[in-house]
Amino acid sequence: MDYTEQMVKTASPAKLIEMLYQRAVELLDMAERDVKNKEYVKANEEIQKCQDIITELNLSLDLEKGGEIAKNLRALYTYMFKTLVEANTKKDVEKIREVRGYLSELLETWREAMKNVGNTASKVPDPNRPRLNVSL
Repeated sequence: MDYTEQMVKTASPAKLIEMLYQRAVELLDMAERDVKNKEYVKANEEIQKCQDIITELNLSLDLEKGGEIAKNLRALYTYMFKTLVEANTKKDVEKIREVRGYLSELLETWREAMKNVGNTASKVPDPNRPRLNVSL
């Protein structure tokens, strides 16, 4: 088991969300670079991995407990996924940047929220909670 796998297996749910946002931003940075360099196969793979992350984030939402915030996140995740489909099809750097901007904002907001709550609610993972199924 490598270092990243170990981090994922031992991370709290809150930390996993942070890691997913961070990885999605990194993937879109690489995808933008690869589109600019006309390395479309690599860009395609990176965009698809980012879409996998967005799908997992979307599936992890609890619409009952999350209320309006969860519904708004679902709409945003759906929009970002569709925008990445278009970005990938058209090799559109602006669309990649748009989604990266949303993900960067979500990452920073998530980090601030975790600081504000002291992350105490998430220190011990709930063994009954489904684990996110995505590779970083």
